[in-house]
Amino acid sequence: MSILRKLASQTAVYGLSTMVGRFINFLLVPLYTAQLANTAAYGEVSVMFSYASFLAIVFAFGLETGFFYFSRNAEKPETVFSTASIFLILNGALLVTLAFLFADPLVTFAGYPGKPHYIQWFALILAADAIAALGFAWLRFQEKPWRFAIIRLTNIAVNVLVNLFYLILCPWLAKNGYTWVHKVYNPEHLIDYIFASNLCASLVVLPLFAGNWKLLRAGFDSTLFVKMMRYSTPMILVGLAGMINETLDRILLKHLLPAGISDAEAGIYSAFYKLSLVLTLFVQAFRFAAEPFFFKQSAQQDAQQNYALVMRWFVYVCGLIYVVTMAILPWLAPLLIQNKMYFTDSRGLDIVPVLLLANLCLGIYYNLSVWYKLSQKMLMGAMVALVGAGLTLLGNFVFIQEYSFQASAWTTLAAYATMVVLAYFLGQKYFPVPYEIGKILFTIAAAVGLGYLAREYYPVVPVISGLAIPGFLMLVWMLEVKKKKYGRS
Repeated sequence: MSILRKLASQTAVYGLSTMVGRFINFLLVPLYTAQLANTAAYGEVSVMFSYASFLAIVFAFGLETGFFYFSRNAEKPETVFSTASIFLILNGALLVTLAFLFADPLVTFAGYPGKPHYIQWFALILAADAIAALGFAWLRFQEKPWRFAIIRLTNIAVNVLVNLFYLILCPWLAKNGYTWVHKVYNPEHLIDYIFASNLCASLVVLPLFAGNWKLLRAGFDSTLFVKMMRYSTPMILVGLAGMINETLDRILLKHLLPAGISDAEAGIYSAFYKLSLVLTLFVQAFRFAAEPFFFKQSAQQDAQQNYALVMRWFVYVCGLIYVVTMAILPWLAPLLIQNKMYFTDSRGLDIVPVLLLANLCLGIYYNLSVWYKLSQKMLMGAMVALVGAGLTLLGNFVFIQEYSFQASAWTTLAAYATMVVLAYFLGQKYFPVPYEIGKILFTIAAAVGLGYLAREYYPVVPVISGLAIPGFLMLVWMLEVKKKKYGRS
């Protein structure tokens, strides 16, 4: 179990600040849904962030994963960092320039003509974030968790504080007769302030990596760069496919539904998507910690057995989060979405268990994807992701007009589940890991069943709903602790 303790420690150190930061950011959702005029306004915010998620892949070029791969055995990892960073700085400068030159046609294509500053601001955000991501990767590689956490939380704090200034403090000042506030505040520009908050947070981070940027003296190694691009370029396909699966549905809701309801439907979908908060955060934090961990473990003789052990316990934790979320959903939903208009249609709550299960599948896929990163089958990994992206496109194009965001939720689950199946069978061919499939499937089925009972019985007998949580813990005890007690394997 030492391998689990080590990974748990890394997840806590490197992932916790990200997890806490994202949780704090999530707490902005009640603020947005309460302060913005309607669901359509929140839909506009969601759609623009969805576009940004796609463009982030182009700005980052998959070089974070490439950095970990080439640094693990490099005599001078500073050169790997310097080479990747110089490229990202130049690439960011080029893309920002293009964004400023073509802001008007780009924002018109996005569906928000007359707002070119959206494109300009997001280009600056994405360029800064891509460069900062490599800075964070260097800190993870150097095992400097506290500096990592301080910078990460500073980024979050700036975003939250600027949001609170414009969405809480300024309206209060204006309401109470402080006329000077109108010099910096206009109640018609709340969406602008949300985007500006993210811009401030992204730009503040870069000077905090001052120590890292001294490493740029190592220069640019063109030979190394070619090798890194050969390895990392397929990650662009993986990343784009991943963003199609994760965020394209908001964009398609915007463009495939009638103009009068598209932003509102996207807003409702985005708000209830956030209710898979804890599971999503755990998956993201685990991925953040697991990538360098898996690379370092690859040199060990029992690496495959360790990967199987990690997968099993990952599913246990995700299953518990699923059950807990379903048990407290009737209480959690109105707490985090503090606007009754989101609950006038029961479809919002109905998609939560579907999206929870989809994110559980995504986490399993992240575990399985270790095979193509370690065996250098990057293109095959990209093909798996593209199959998922194809299913996402097909399902949304075919069903959105009839079923709206419900189609998006079920399509997301179908895409991730298919990716899990493909990744498993390909991985067993090229990088076999002895995953305990029966135990994993049983755990997932038990979590879904207990989660269903928890939600169904909550309005009638809440105590029965609460028993789902200890019931799942008992299941894990029977599968693991009791097995060891009686000496069964």
